[in-house]
Amino acid sequence: MKCIDRILYIRKRGSFTVEAALIMPMILGVIVLFIYIAMFAHDRCVLEYACQTASARAAYDRSDPEEEAERIMELNTRSSLILNWDMDMHASADETVVTAYIEATPPVLNITYTHSASAYGYFCPKY
Repeated sequence: MKCIDRILYIRKRGSFTVEAALIMPMILGVIVLFIYIAMFAHDRCVLEYACQTASARAAYDRSDPEEEAERIMELNTRSSLILNWDMDMHASADETVVTAYIEATPPVLNITYTHSASAYGYFCPKY
């Protein structure tokens, strides 16, 4: 009887190893997924900030607003992005409105993210 109890005890101890071997890849996959989602959300915020800042500053500095907006977008996104996005940045301007556009695709997802921001030059103070 003791021999059978000993065999059953050994089998119970080994079952934890098998369960852990099945569960751990799923847990690690979920952790990696959360980290990627956090990096993606950070980069989207950086792209939106770059677009809004570029349009506002270019509306304030009216010498060459399109070139100024593109320069500011490039400056804000160059060192701030975590992932390697495929981006297209451009700006348009008329007498009163400067609009900055960013179209970006993240490396793993096949989704194109588009953001635009406009700023009006007549809200800026004139000295």
